[in-house]
Amino acid sequence: MAVISISRQFGAGGKTLGERLAARLGYQLLDRNLMTRVAKEANVSLDWVVAVERETGGRLMKYLSKMVSGDFIERHLADSAVDFDEKKYVTFIKKVILDVAEDGDAIILGRGSQFILPNKPGIFKILLVGEYEDRVRFLMDQYHINRKQSEQLVGREEKKREVFLNRLGRGEQDNPNLYHLCLNTSLISLECAEKLVFDMVKSEGATKQ
Repeated sequence: MAVISISRQFGAGGKTLGERLAARLGYQLLDRNLMTRVAKEANVSLDWVVAVERETGGRLMKYLSKMVSGDFIERHLADSAVDFDEKKYVTFIKKVILDVAEDGDAIILGRGSQFILPNKPGIFKILLVGEYEDRVRFLMDQYHINRKQSEQLVGREEKKREVFLNRLGRGEQDNPNLYHLCLNTSLISLECAEKLVFDMVKSEGATKQ
C-alpha cells in the first residue's frame, strides 16, 4: 500500500497526473471528495466546507466570527450548531489526510498533504512546477478557456495556495527538500511524469497487488 501526495503550481498538470496514476495503480484519487470526508468528520455541510476553502485568504476569515450565528448557521451547517472556520478546517483536514495515509492506496491532490503526511516508507511526495506561460496554455487547452480567464485562474489559485499553506506554518511549499520527486512539466511530458512516479512506487514494492 502507498500514498502519493501531489503538490503543484496551478496549471502544472497535477490533477491530470493524479487521474492517470489513480487509473494505472488502482488507487483512489482524493481531491474534491477529500472535502466530503472533512465535512463528514466535522459534521458540517459540504457546501460550507467548499465555501471555507473557496474563500481561503479572502474576506471570509475577517468577518467569520460575526457571521456564524443565527440564520447563517441555519443555512450553512448540517446538524451541528457549532461554527466551522478555516482554522477548524485545517484541523479536520489534517486528521482526514492522516486517516487516508493509514488506509493506503490513495493519491492526495494538494491541500497541504506534503506538510501533513509523515516521512516514512510507502508515502511519496511529488511536486509539479512549470513556467507561467506553459501553465496558462495548459489550462486554456485543457478547459477550453481564453487567455484572460486562464491568467486570472492561475493568479487566484496560486494566491489561495500560498495563503492556505502558510496557515500550516511549515515553511516554503516549493522547497525541493520536502519531496521525493520535483518534476518540471515545461521540460517533461505528463506521460514521462506518470512513468517516473509509477516506477518509483513500483520499485519500493508499494503498488497495489
